[in-house]
Amino acid sequence: LPAGEKLAQQKLAARLGVSRTPLLAAFSRLEQESLVRTVPRRGAFVRSYSREELLHIYDIRCRLEPLGARGAALAASPSDLAALRGLLADFDTAAAAGDDHVLKRADFAFHMELMRCSGNGFLYDMLSTFNIIIIANTTGLLKPAAQSDREHHELLAALEARDPERAERIMFEHLNGARSNLLSRVGAGREG
Repeated sequence: LPAGEKLAQQKLAARLGVSRTPLLAAFSRLEQESLVRTVPRRGAFVRSYSREELLHIYDIRCRLEPLGARGAALAASPSDLAALRGLLADFDTAAAAGDDHVLKRADFAFHMELMRCSGNGFLYDMLSTFNIIIIANTTGLLKPAAQSDREHHELLAALEARDPERAERIMFEHLNGARSNLLSRVGAGREG
C-alpha cells in the first residue's frame, strides 16, 4: 500500500476474511514496527517517511545487508542458492516486462531471501521492516532495473563462489548506489 494511504478497516477486514478485532491488533503491531500511523478520530494510515528518514534507513541497510551477504556466502546451502536463482529469474522476468510493481516485489523477495540465507534471524527481522518502508515510500526502483539485475547476478556469483568479502562489497555498492540515487532524486522534500 502506498505511503499515506488510509487503511479502511471494514474493507480490509472483509478482504482478509477477519473481524475488526484481529485487524486492530495487526494495526497496533504494524504501528510498533513503524509501518502504520494511527491518528485519533481519523484512523490508521500507512506511515509516510521524509527523504531524510529514508536516507537514514539506507544508511542502516548499507551497514547491515552487507553483513547478511557475507553470512550468506558462508552459510547458504545448495537449496538456498537454488531458491535465490529462482528469485533472480523472477526479477529477470519482471525487469524484461518493465513492471515496476512486480519489480519491487521481486527485489524485496531476493534481498530478504538472501538475508534469510545468512542464518541471522535478528538481521532478517530488522531488515524486513526497513525494506517494506522503502518499498512503500519510493516509486519504482532507485536505479535502472538492468543495473540492479546485473548487480544481483554479481552478488549471486559471489555467494556461489563462497566469497564473503566480495559478496559484502557488492551488496554495499549495490545499496550505496541506490542511496545516492535517492539523495539526488529530490531536493529536501519527500521522494516521489
